[in-house]
Amino acid sequence: MGTATEAAGGALGGFEQDIAAAGVLVVDDEPGMRNFLAKALRPHCARIDVAASAEEASGLLDTTRYDVVIVDNVMPKKSGIDWLAEQQRIGFFSDAILMTAYADLDTAIAAMRAGASDFLLKPFRSNEILKAIGQSLQRSRLKRQNSMLNHELKTGSDVLRQRSAILGSSPEIEIVRQAIERTGRTNAACVIRGEVGSGKQVAARMLHAASDRASMPFFWLQAYGMTEDDLRQRLFGQIAEEAAGEPKQDGILLNASGGTLFVDEVEMLSLPCQNVLFELLSTGRFQPLGAARSLPHEMRIVTSTTQPLQSAVDAGRFRADLFYLLNVVEIVLPPLRERASDVIELARFFLTHLAEQMGVDPPELTPVTQRKLLAHTWPGNVMELHNFIERALIHNDFEGGLLGDRQAEQTDTLAAVEQRHILQVLDACGGNRAEAARRLGLARKTIDRKCQSWGL
Repeated sequence: MGTATEAAGGALGGFEQDIAAAGVLVVDDEPGMRNFLAKALRPHCARIDVAASAEEASGLLDTTRYDVVIVDNVMPKKSGIDWLAEQQRIGFFSDAILMTAYADLDTAIAAMRAGASDFLLKPFRSNEILKAIGQSLQRSRLKRQNSMLNHELKTGSDVLRQRSAILGSSPEIEIVRQAIERTGRTNAACVIRGEVGSGKQVAARMLHAASDRASMPFFWLQAYGMTEDDLRQRLFGQIAEEAAGEPKQDGILLNASGGTLFVDEVEMLSLPCQNVLFELLSTGRFQPLGAARSLPHEMRIVTSTTQPLQSAVDAGRFRADLFYLLNVVEIVLPPLRERASDVIELARFFLTHLAEQMGVDPPELTPVTQRKLLAHTWPGNVMELHNFIERALIHNDFEGGLLGDRQAEQTDTLAAVEQRHILQVLDACGGNRAEAARRLGLARKTIDRKCQSWGL
């Protein structure tokens, strides 16, 4: 025969993990019912609090966030339905289960209108309340997942289909991977810096995947063009305002609790938006629009920037105190021109996958094309390389699009300048390495060694 614990576990209907992490508030004026529920739920839930009155329960909700609130309908001074309706007006952010001795249709309708997701008819057994809690938690999880999927669909970003890893095998990119793995094991705020198209969002998703938040939502927020009202609405959401006819809107911080919030191009935030983000990080709490109570936020904040954030602080465009809150760890993505050995590897990867999507056979990259790919400065980095390969497949032209290469940036490293010069000479010699070595005044072995390191 199984143990009592096994029997209780079997009655949970597969909700064991959800219930084990849940915080539950029990509201009932009868000591016997409070004690029964506390005793039945405490072995299974992460946290159980009890309140003997609606007033006491309101005070607990002001300071603590619960996943589920179980409330009796018949209480002195205020019914459970009236109390729930009142909480909805000032800010109620839990799933509610109403306990009642009357199963009439009017009570059920009133309970649902007040915000209850379920109700239990007294008397009930412990396995029934556990099952109701599990179903309530499942509905909340599905709601969060739906919100996350809708958010990702709205972003419309190709990176959502390429988010598994930063590609390449160069020493420079391996340093980035190691930094992501180390940082992922912490909860530290992180700034990811890199040029346009260098893969900052992919790096942020890798950081999320490397953390203990990997099973929770990842939300992407574009800072550019965001107004203060937009930011508050997106982050905090708002409670329903029946008089104004405005529906309840759950913000990112509520739907993605426990996950990661990625703020892209954070240096583009306006000062009012910076103030909102600073208040959120410094207090650790947020207040939905129209609500009378705040909630703790449980998200990791990861940001990206295309320039050193310190330069924006020095120029007076970015709050210094916010900079110090965000910049606990900085991960710098090298531009593609500084990791030449990855160019051909990336080009072949994109060529294979894009050709498969288009239903065509991927052509071979000729030596001439490879030299031109390596000689290009790639100001748009990996994004530009991806687009070039896609365009080349469409037009069946892997060389013409690189003829108008622009001048290298003054910030290029000496190695990048050297590589570009050697490749230009090699191209002028038709790929003849001995002739290129003679013109450059280098040993043939030197040319061979460098070409091998570049993937040629």
